[in-house]
Amino acid sequence: MFSPVYYHDVVKAKFSFSLKYFLFFSFVLGLILTLSLTTVILPPLSKFSGRLQTRAAGLYPANLVITIKQGQLSTNQIEPLHFPIPYELFTDTPPAVSDQKQFYLLTIDTKASIEDYAKSQSLVFVTRDNVVMRDRESGYRLYPLKDAGNIVIDKQQVDLFLTQVLPWLNYVPWILGIVLFVGLSIFLPMTRLISLLILSLVLLAITKLMHISLSYGKIYQIGLHALTLPTLIQMFMSGLGFNPPIPFFNSLLFLFYSLIIFAELRKSPPEVINSTPPPTPNN
Repeated sequence: MFSPVYYHDVVKAKFSFSLKYFLFFSFVLGLILTLSLTTVILPPLSKFSGRLQTRAAGLYPANLVITIKQGQLSTNQIEPLHFPIPYELFTDTPPAVSDQKQFYLLTIDTKASIEDYAKSQSLVFVTRDNVVMRDRESGYRLYPLKDAGNIVIDKQQVDLFLTQVLPWLNYVPWILGIVLFVGLSIFLPMTRLISLLILSLVLLAITKLMHISLSYGKIYQIGLHALTLPTLIQMFMSGLGFNPPIPFFNSLLFLFYSLIIFAELRKSPPEVINSTPPPTPNN
């Protein structure tokens, strides 16, 4: 990790040795990162899951029936129907919001037009014929109900749906852990291997300027080891919340460390001192 002298041995080693090292390092690093991230993510996720299982059923009005028939929506309640953002799912102390500053998750108004979306103060606005949602480019986007089929939604159906879905939340931590581990120990190392293909080309040009006789394959092999220190430095800095505003900072750090390695490789390899005493000659 810290000794450029070690790379005299890397140059003599087989490529398979370096590849095994990189894969094992990536496995250990992915495992450590997965454990670290899950300890941060799981507590708030568990709280949200608990709130969802105990409070989700109460979010749907008991007497509300929503009907979609032949591409048109209707309800059995006085409209517009407003569904506030369910802050109680995200915190034990939801904020008190006045009607003037209220922002809604969903509004249903079958007598309104799509142009009323801007003043609805809603993320989702449902008219008789369309579902209107926010769009960054055009302001809003339409999803016609003509292809929705015939649907009836009431409290009983919502409760049945929640009964079937909510138990699966208990598996979310396991699924999250697997996804994180696969991403951090497999897909992230793959991106490093791909980026190393390009960085090795840069280093090949540098070795020519330094008059060091190394093939592209050997430079790539050296990179499999040289990635260790820059990766750990970047992890340590990220853990402290310090992310330098420098594009390709990790790649620049890797190139700088590689220059130190190449400067060492220009020297003669260190001599190995044999501490075993010479054999005593026979009389």
